[in-house]
Amino acid sequence: MATDQPITSYSAFLRALLSDRERFFEEVVDGVALGSKLRDAVVTIITLSGFFGLVAGAYSGPAQAVSAAVKLPFLFFATFGVCFPAFFVVQVLVGSRLRLLQVAVLVFGALALTCVLLAAFVPITAFFLVTGANYYFQHLLNIVLAGVAGLFGMYALHEGLSVVCEKRGVYPRKALTIMRAWALLFGFVGIQLAWTLRPFLGDRNEPFRVFGTYRGNFYAAIIYAVNQLMQGDAKPAALPAKHDSLARFRGLPFSPIDTVADSSHHRERQ
Repeated sequence: MATDQPITSYSAFLRALLSDRERFFEEVVDGVALGSKLRDAVVTIITLSGFFGLVAGAYSGPAQAVSAAVKLPFLFFATFGVCFPAFFVVQVLVGSRLRLLQVAVLVFGALALTCVLLAAFVPITAFFLVTGANYYFQHLLNIVLAGVAGLFGMYALHEGLSVVCEKRGVYPRKALTIMRAWALLFGFVGIQLAWTLRPFLGDRNEPFRVFGTYRGNFYAAIIYAVNQLMQGDAKPAALPAKHDSLARFRGLPFSPIDTVADSSHHRERQ
């Protein structure tokens, strides 16, 4: 039967992530086509997270869009590189019988699912982009969408390890508690790396920069953005007086509606 065929094609990989994750996890435990699954997960992370970054960064123009499309996949892989060694070693110490490649495929599968959700959220980001949502709203919207996708991805990983624990006995139940703590660590490391790699959205009223030089931290920036949004302030920074920010959109296939910040910028120049 077709349903008994191992997950080896990319379409089967995506279907398994979305609607048959238990089968996906069981195949990983059995060591079935691990290389194929790892490759498909990596491709998914690069393409779909890059797609989300491309659309989010388009707020500030083509250069920022390309920069965000490159930095977002790098963020996923860098966070994995920092957090995975400790996770695997601790799992072995508490009695896990999963091999290194199996654990890596499980984690990459969860990250791939996160990126599938990010891609599904792209129409929401694009809608507010073309209808003129201000900087602070776009900033908070993208953070919320990324947070929701990340939480669901970690939930899927926890669900998969629970299946492994209950049905196969190769993963100790006490390791699930460690996995939850590791998920929090993964989130904090990801947030810090994202803050280091900023900007992803960028300020359309300032020259393009690959990396920002902002002070403070991620949490202070969130509080500030919420406060500015509640006050109705659409300006992310002092507006420059020597260049027209809208010229940065000439390379896009569409012309986004001006935000309040851009409109006020034009009034100041007149």
